[in-house]
Amino acid sequence: MRQPPSTSAATSGRRTIHQRHHLLAVVHHPLHRVASGLAHVPAGLLRQVDRAGPLESPWLAVGLGALVPATVALIALSHHWRGRHPGPPRHRWLRRGGLGAWLVLLAALAGLAGLNAYVGYVPTLPSLFGDLPIGIGHDARGAGSQVVSLEIGAPSLRVPPSRCYVYLPPGYGSRAQRRRRYPVVYLLHGYPGGPIDWFRGAQVQETMDAMLADGLVQPMILVAPDASGGWLHDSEMLNQVGGPQVESYLVGTVVHAVDRRFRTVAERAGRAIGGVSSGGYGALNLGLRHQDVFSVILSLMPYGTPGAVTRTLLGGSRALWLANSPAAYIPTMTFRHPMTVELMAGDHDPEVKEAARLARMLHARGQYAVFNEVQGAGHTWRGARVEAPYVLAFASGHLAGWRTMRGMT
Repeated sequence: MRQPPSTSAATSGRRTIHQRHHLLAVVHHPLHRVASGLAHVPAGLLRQVDRAGPLESPWLAVGLGALVPATVALIALSHHWRGRHPGPPRHRWLRRGGLGAWLVLLAALAGLAGLNAYVGYVPTLPSLFGDLPIGIGHDARGAGSQVVSLEIGAPSLRVPPSRCYVYLPPGYGSRAQRRRRYPVVYLLHGYPGGPIDWFRGAQVQETMDAMLADGLVQPMILVAPDASGGWLHDSEMLNQVGGPQVESYLVGTVVHAVDRRFRTVAERAGRAIGGVSSGGYGALNLGLRHQDVFSVILSLMPYGTPGAVTRTLLGGSRALWLANSPAAYIPTMTFRHPMTVELMAGDHDPEVKEAARLARMLHARGQYAVFNEVQGAGHTWRGARVEAPYVLAFASGHLAGWRTMRGMT
């Protein structure tokens, strides 16, 4: 996930505890003790989301790395044996090329395994190939949660059809719930990345299933759209000058498509927008700029400006840059509706001070803004996996509850 330099001027130090209408709180990791007034997440669930998958083990990286010198030693021994027992050379360059490729592959795999052990992006072998853990949780009638995917595009906005993943809670498809409408949480990924990251790296399906089973959240729909505007494109979720209109796509096309396809609470009171890293910035920026669409903002590892994109995405316009920089416009912006915002970062995250500063700025404008710091978490998907239960509980507590569809039997 992209980690731009923080623009925060906030001072460091231990933060005060959040009370009912105040600002700051601390979430401790790995014990994850939650300050008073914040959502309670059971220790068992926290251990579950904090548990490393098989592909996140540092021993995998160590084992792959150890194969490199072992292979070199075997090559040396083989060369020594051939020196003492010479024979006609056969395919010498082919053997050397194959051994060289093997060493390069081992070194690359060891490096990737070490990176994954830190970042926590691919926890299991199925997730390596993009498989979704569909149907993990089950309610009393055997109806588990589902993750469905659909293609959503907007040619008029220069956004090609892109994959969107939608989590449907247990019971959504049952006859007993056919008239029920659900609040929706939109989740924006970071860069580089894609919508599947929320299910592969953050494991939100398993987390939501566990929290629903324990009665910690209300049933909600989770939507992870492609926020890139193109393949591996760092969009910053902006309407780009001469390029994809990603902002309009996310807050318009995607929201309308989800409301048409699924039984949602189709009003601002039933919608939250969240994200991680550049998605955390995007969630904050889009949520504040589109208060008629969203009422709750969940911003993980955020920053307050779109970074150094003035000369590229925004066509060099300083005015557009400021108009998309919450750190710049919050002090003077117009709040047409009250906003509920949670900003969260780990104490090993370079954006932790910026997240706290943005929360203070919103609080100073009379908005309900909470900052949570997770000790021991960094700017990684491992951190996002630990933080996800808290933001989902926060969203559940502030979104409108389920509604009954009228005119249906």
